[in-house]
This record gives sequence, structure tokens and C-alpha cells, in this order.
Amino acid sequence: MTKRAVIVGINDYSGQNNPNFTVGNLSGCVADANSMKDMLTSTFGFDQISSFLTDGAATSAAIKSAVGDMLSASSAGDVAVLCYAGHGGRLPQDMTNPGGRFYECIIPASGDLITDRDFYSMADNLDQSTVNFTLIMDSCNSGGLHEGTPDSLVRSGDYSSALVQACVGSMTTVIPCGVTLPPDSTAMDGNVSNVTGQGNGVVCSVDDNKSFVPLSKSTVLAACRYDESDADNAGGNGHGGLTQGLLDVFNQSDPQVTYRQVVDRLRTDMQGIGLTQTATLLGQQNRMDENFLAPWTTSA
Repeated sequence: MTKRAVIVGINDYSGQNNPNFTVGNLSGCVADANSMKDMLTSTFGFDQISSFLTDGAATSAAIKSAVGDMLSASSAGDVAVLCYAGHGGRLPQDMTNPGGRFYECIIPASGDLITDRDFYSMADNLDQSTVNFTLIMDSCNSGGLHEGTPDSLVRSGDYSSALVQACVGSMTTVIPCGVTLPPDSTAMDGNVSNVTGQGNGVVCSVDDNKSFVPLSKSTVLAACRYDESDADNAGGNGHGGLTQGLLDVFNQSDPQVTYRQVVDRLRTDMQGIGLTQTATLLGQQNRMDENFLAPWTTSA
């Protein structure tokens, strides 16, 4: 059994130029990456930090190559983790003909945005019943529901007016980044409604009954819901909301806890430090009662 991780933290977005988003620099993401590296090795016994990518090194090509190589090296009993701290966003399948389906994405330091279609391609040959592939996503995809200030940044790019209009005009489904769903899956169809524009983004209602799907090859621990934003300086400690929550939780408890227990404790902690975001689990339906970042104990 081998535990591998790819860790990405991006503060410097000066190399990113995408017509759908305006992304400013962040302050806490490299610190998140360093803290997650320490936590994975010291608390969870990870053998290999397969790639550690920060700022300009965290290009789209580099992230996809690192995750693809990690998954290709993984076999039965292994754990593979992507920790990402940076900006997030949301895109339709096609800006010229948006349709109802939109994809959450992570925004690398440069190059193409990375959506669930990319993660599905990387994980296509992964045996979901034997390899624990977990993504820890300290980013948000709400499009600036709460606009940031210099003292209170949020990890979501500002949407272009065209993207806001596309969302409001047609968005009925959001595919979370990292759930590795087959492109033709309808399992999450209709999971958002009441989409309206607000500021530099959109707000919507979310159907939480469509968070877990049997076809997913991965488990996602997300910093917030579709309709929330992720703080870049949680509690004034210089970390993202999710990373700060994880540091708090595992400084206080045994790491042998289930995914459900982790998210419950995160929500309590994040509320306690004044955050208005909700840590969320997505992805593999049958693995929420398995231990966090541990090899799967059953084949299912």
C-alpha cells in the first residue's frame, strides 16, 4: 500500500489570462500547500509527495500531468490525493451554446482551466473499488457571491458579463470539479435552480440529494457549497477556510475518523471561527463511512 499526493497552491495569478474570469492574486494558498504537505506526511503517513506545485510552476499542463502520473502509478490498496488551493470558477460546455450543463473548474497559474472532464480522463482507467482517490479542494466556484476586499479575499474569479448571462439564462446542472463522472452521466442533472445574477457572479438553489453518485471514481472534500465562497484568510490565520479547518480538526482529534465525521467536525470548526461557508462532501456514494485518507477496507 502506498499513499501518494499531488499538492498545488497558487497565490500568483499574473500569468493567467482567461476571457471568462478576472482573477486577482491570493495570499494564503502557498501556505495551505506547505501545511497540507506537513499534515499528509506527519499525521496521515503519506509515503510520496509526487508533485509539489506552487505559483508559476502550477500550470494547467503540469497539474494534469502530475495527477495523471499519480493515478497511473496507483494500484489496489493505494491512496491518491490531490490538494488544491487557489481560484475556482464555472464554465458551460460551450460559451456559444451553453445548454443547461455547467462545469466547475480550478484555475491554474497559466493555461487552460481544468474541469471534471479532465479529471475523468485522468481517472478513466482507475479501479474505483480498490483505489481511494480523494480531492481536497480549498477553492470556491460561486463566482463571487461575497465580493472580496484586500482584507477579506475570496477564492473565486470574477465572472465576465457574458458568463453571468449564460449561467442565468440556462444553468440547470453543475458538475463539481473532481467527481470524475462519465461525460454522458445524468446523475447530477437538475441539481441547481433559481439561478440569478449577483454582483460579479451568480447565486442559485442547490439540491443536496444529488451530491453522491455511484459512478464517481473519486471523493471530493470541497471548501464550500456551489452557492458560497471560500475565504482566503480564515480566522486571520493566513490559510484558506478548508485548510484552516483541517488543521484545527486534526490538531484536536485522532486522524482515524470517517469522511462523514471529518465534514461534521469541519462545519463546527469553520462556524466557530466565523466563516459563512459549508464544507461539503461529493462523489463516491458508498465511501462516506470509510476512514479519511485511508485505503478502502471493502471492495464495492
